[in-house]
Amino acid sequence: MYEAVLFDMDGVVVDTEQSVTEFWQRLARSEGYTLSGPELERHVFGHRADHTLRKLFPQIPRGRYDEVYRSLREDQESLRYQAVPGALRLLAELVAAGVPLALVTGAQDWKAAEVLAQLDLRDTFAVRICADDVSLGKPHPACYELAAERLGAAIRSCLVFEDAVSGVSAAVSAGAACVALAVPQRAGQVLGAGARTVVTDFGEVAFDAARRTLCAGPLEFAFARQSQRLGAF
Repeated sequence: MYEAVLFDMDGVVVDTEQSVTEFWQRLARSEGYTLSGPELERHVFGHRADHTLRKLFPQIPRGRYDEVYRSLREDQESLRYQAVPGALRLLAELVAAGVPLALVTGAQDWKAAEVLAQLDLRDTFAVRICADDVSLGKPHPACYELAAERLGAAIRSCLVFEDAVSGVSAAVSAGAACVALAVPQRAGQVLGAGARTVVTDFGEVAFDAARRTLCAGPLEFAFARQSQRLGAF
């Protein structure tokens, strides 16, 4: 029986792939080059900014990191965010059924706060784990382990939604079951990282409140009744 659902943010709850790509490509162009698709996949999507800087911008000294972080914040706080199609519907279904939810993101707390405010999700997640809450970002499992601990749930009873290979790896390494959102061209990568199944969007995911079963593509995940969940009576 599953007890809780943990969501990544970028690419899962909110559609930010284009805006994130544009920011890091602008920085790369200012340094005289552009980033390839594989570089974005390996070191941008699903990763914290400090990881991206270390791996893709080694020529930028650490003394300039704060300058980049300020620029990133100004850029991201100026955006109007759009939810990933179907995400708000699924979140509402889970909240209505009393399933505990956590947001687990490699983004800074200020970005998570902005996204949740714009999408009217401030009261949706019982727990929120952001970049500064753990010393090591994804693919290290610490963020998902901490989210489960703060929910009071066993990590093995948590279902995770992720979209990046690093995030899938983090969830699986922690001991959670993971459903990946990915286009067909990336399905092999996320399955290779340990995802139980892959869906192209939340149109393939629904929560049946009567049966307390979450259907994701071909798989079903059964959830404990509220009286059994997390020691509630």
